[in-house]
Amino acid sequence: MSENKKGCIMVTIAAICWGLGGIAAQELYKISDIPSLFVVFLRMTAMAAVFLPISLIKRKTDPFRCFKDKKDVLTLLLFALIGGTYVQFSYYEAIRYSNAATGTVLQYAAPVFVLIAMAFIKRRLPSLIDILCVIMAVAGIFLISTHGNPGSLAISPKAIFFGITSAMSYAFYTIEPVGFIKKYGSMYLLGFASLISALALMLTGLAEPYKIQSLAEMGYILFILVFGSVAAFGLFLAGVGKIGATPAIVLSALEPLVSAVVSVLFFSVPFALPDGIGIFLVMAAVLTLSLRGEKNRD
Repeated sequence: MSENKKGCIMVTIAAICWGLGGIAAQELYKISDIPSLFVVFLRMTAMAAVFLPISLIKRKTDPFRCFKDKKDVLTLLLFALIGGTYVQFSYYEAIRYSNAATGTVLQYAAPVFVLIAMAFIKRRLPSLIDILCVIMAVAGIFLISTHGNPGSLAISPKAIFFGITSAMSYAFYTIEPVGFIKKYGSMYLLGFASLISALALMLTGLAEPYKIQSLAEMGYILFILVFGSVAAFGLFLAGVGKIGATPAIVLSALEPLVSAVVSVLFFSVPFALPDGIGIFLVMAAVLTLSLRGEKNRD
């Protein structure tokens, strides 16, 4: 099997794992009042335990060199707290107040906010295609949120708030650490950021201890940690190394589709025509913006 095929398979499995991890969170919230920040704490701890040792062993130079540069330290802290902790917290809260498919699709609107941010940073107006993509994404979010009726909401205001802010913080996650990744690598960033996030949640008391009540809770949590976190990120990073960022972006779009299909077929999540149209509009806009962004960087 060629390296390209191996990379495609890795990224595809990673996207499926992320999608199923969202569904595991959706089902966990149905039977448990576990705080989202505690789930984030467990997830960050698991990723730090796996990825940090690997990244440190791989480095041939000083493994703690980033802490000698104030700019790198600031980047790492901001990424850990905003691009890591809040991204995951808001994503899980969006799922809590809606469902896995809705929360995932709303978070995937992040490239829209990347476009807006870059337009301000570079002081350059977006192209006509970019503006059309923003309109499509907004229309898709409107359909998902209201089912086409401006006078009512199909999902709760909390779900909309956490979904949109998750997308905004995910946009920050995409933009902020670019220079750091070029300098140190993505696994190095993920390992240290996960450790900082876990320590911050523990030391501030935000991740309140939670006593697991049943085997079902334990099963969903373990699935989120093993498959929806460690396996998904590990496979994705390995896959990107084999096929590059652009194909990985296309394949990772399977995540919201997996969440939507599995939720409807196996977990009786209601799904109306406006939901389908909304998901299509958001994903079409996101893929177009992402691919255009990669092409411009190339």
